Amino acid sequence: MSRTEDYEDLLECKNVLGVEYDDETNTLTVFVSQKLPDSELADEDNVKLRVSDVNLEVEDAGFEEEREGFDALSRVESLPEAQADRQKRHRPVVGGVSEINAKESAATAGPYPARITDTSTANWSDAASEGDLVRLSNNHVYARINDAEFGEPIIQPSPTDGGSLPDDKTGELLGYVTAEDGAAVDVAARSIDPEQDSAEYHELDDSWPTTVRREDYRSLKGKTVTKTGRTTGVTQSQVKATSASVRVRFGDAGTLTLRDQCIAGAMSEGGDSGSPVFLDSSGELVGLLFAGSSRQTIFNKIGNVESELGVELLTDEPGDGDGGSGGGGDDSATYRETLSETVSVAVGTPQLSLVSFSISGSPSPGEQVSATARVSGSAKGTAWLSVDGDRTTFTLAEEHVRGNRYLKDVSLSFTAPDSAGDSFDVDVDGGYVLDSE
Repeated sequence: MSRTEDYEDLLECKNVLGVEYDDETNTLTVFVSQKLPDSELADEDNVKLRVSDVNLEVEDAGFEEEREGFDALSRVESLPEAQADRQKRHRPVVGGVSEINAKESAATAGPYPARITDTSTANWSDAASEGDLVRLSNNHVYARINDAEFGEPIIQPSPTDGGSLPDDKTGELLGYVTAEDGAAVDVAARSIDPEQDSAEYHELDDSWPTTVRREDYRSLKGKTVTKTGRTTGVTQSQVKATSASVRVRFGDAGTLTLRDQCIAGAMSEGGDSGSPVFLDSSGELVGLLFAGSSRQTIFNKIGNVESELGVELLTDEPGDGDGGSGGGGDDSATYRETLSETVSVAVGTPQLSLVSFSISGSPSPGEQVSATARVSGSAKGTAWLSVDGDRTTFTLAEEHVRGNRYLKDVSLSFTAPDSAGDSFDVDVDGGYVLDSE
């Protein structure tokens, strides 16, 4: 079965900024910096000549010249002015107002409260503990595209909007997911002061977020979403894509490819990075805005934000004794089950887990199948994977470090069963190769 990543080679074409393949409708949507006639495109840059057997749609991003990516919205060359009330000093801080790292320009204070659930998932300061509450925004807002040191001050309002140290400091950088090719999120977290941070969102209903979406993002396609941000305030648009791979320009930090992104229509400008995104009909929190153009807005899935950073978004302020540095929690907490699996843990040995498993093409019964398994390991060394008993060994090394884990894509092959119908199951096992001694 095809997927969006199978079409990422199109990102090498002139003008192509993003792609999404929808297997339910067999539709490939290609986002381009500007539409050009076939006569101005070389054959290798003409998407219509490079794909077949799909319904092709081309979306114009509205740029006036060829571009290599969408813009990260606090890294644009000229930031628009903020809405007047959003560039003011807000205490307590609410989501949607001007806030950024003190060494940057201007962006938006994002979702709060988020509770740290796993400090081994991403990059976290030693000062961060599981159970602590944090406020979120983008990596390029709080962490300066991986360049910031833990403890760097975050200020509200942003420097461009008149904020300065020490009076306007709201917290310090505590954690972030590394911004790199293949990432699913652009997110970072700062420390909070419970007396100086509010769970409200500027100019939105006090009950929002009503819930947090953690699955079924495809059903958002065509739905209206709402964001609240520093520059354009409260705006709405319709969702166009829910599993896109996009190229994004991060200023001097270069251009990166991010995967599994949602794309809506025009509803943001420079400085809106970090804006929380909600489903307009219900107030459900669905995303974290980070990039776009004059005609599109790109946001991370909030479920990916939680899993990649190791946090849980809460729908209101936690009660006394809940969310501090330690366990516990009050009896009013809701424990929502989203997974139930049996995991084999070998005591005293490094752990290997399967992050994703995908195949190339559409295999027929009895055919050889090429597959890619993304694995996460707790230590470097030699590891192994077995698909239906066919074992492959590989090495996890320093080059595979992602935060506190080792992440690698492993190429595999196996034979589809002769009795395969519309689908078939395969058994995937794995672990580390232990020294014989």
